[in-house]
Amino acid sequence: MEYDIINYMENLKKLKIFTSKIEAEIAKGFLQTNGIESFIFADDAGNMYPAQDLIYGVSLMVNKKDFRSAKDLLDALEFETEDE
Repeated sequence: MEYDIINYMENLKKLKIFTSKIEAEIAKGFLQTNGIESFIFADDAGNMYPAQDLIYGVSLMVNKKDFRSAKDLLDALEFETEDE
């Protein structure tokens, strides 16, 4: 079985944009604890330029099928999430 990264990426949906990787990691850990896989995307040159997180943001992505559950979990913690 071959892993198709393009199809996998097409099934991801942006849940929230954070201004720091630390905040994104906290949210990711919370989702993981609740059984939801998530991924962090940041354009910070491999963490060489962390200040770029303030400009471009740090995206937390989840599978489209998990979006509603993940949104409800983060909303319960008073994180503002993206709309459907």
